[in-house]
Formats: sequence, C-alpha cells, structure tokens
Amino acid sequence: MDKIKQLIKTNQLKTNYLSNFHQSKIFFHYDDLADILMLLFISPERETVVHYLDKYIAILYTPEDNQIVGLQVEYFQSDFVPMYEDLQRDWCLSNFVDKSENFGDLTLRVESKKMSIALKVIKAKQSVIGKPAEEFKKALAYL
Repeated sequence: MDKIKQLIKTNQLKTNYLSNFHQSKIFFHYDDLADILMLLFISPERETVVHYLDKYIAILYTPEDNQIVGLQVEYFQSDFVPMYEDLQRDWCLSNFVDKSENFGDLTLRVESKKMSIALKVIKAKQSVIGKPAEEFKKALAYL
C-alpha cells in the first residue's frame, strides 16, 4: 500500500467518545463489493474521516472534534479473515447456524457473532490500533 498522507497525527485522535459510550447498539456493516467491514459507534449518517493505520485497519473519527467513533477493515473477506483462524470460524455462517432454530433465535446469535467478530478484529490488530483498542473493547463490553 502506498503511503497515505494522514490529515492529522494518530496521537491527536481522541477516545473520550468511546470512553463514555453508553448506548445499546453499534452499526456493523459489511460491504461485499468493496470488501470492507465497518464498525460505527455513531449513526452512519454522520460524517466521518478515515484514518489509515496500515493496509487493513483504519480508525473512523469525527472531523469537528477528532473523536474516534469507529473502525474500518479493508480487504476483509479476501485477505484479513484468512489470516486469523478464530475469525474464520466466526465469519462462516455454517459454523453457528442450527437448522432447527427459528428466526428470532438466529437473530440473537447473529448479534452475538457481530460482537465476537468485532472483538477478534480488535485483538488481531491491537498492536496497530494502539491505545484506542482498549477503549473499543470497553465500548463493546457495554453492549
């Protein structure tokens, strides 16, 4: 990946929003055409800036106050998932879908898997994400 010029330094990004996160829902979205996984702790309608940390991981932040509000993973299914065996297990539907389940049960299991996937992404790239990784984990624990 070519060197991307960052608008601000990584250490200028703030974690206050994540530290004080007390909502019951995050926006979890996978775009199969772009092969991007997004985790947002704010409404997807709000403007965010993408701050790349490496080829795969980017922090999403609000431009008005530099608050970290999400995480983006590029090349998610094609490159990222195959690098992590435990993430592969969670990403594959056949590993957790029981044919006897009803739609309600399946919905609850999918929500649980979303959190598991989010935590495994953060754990896999904790050294790249740095200090905000702990705040992401705390915010996800609240859910």
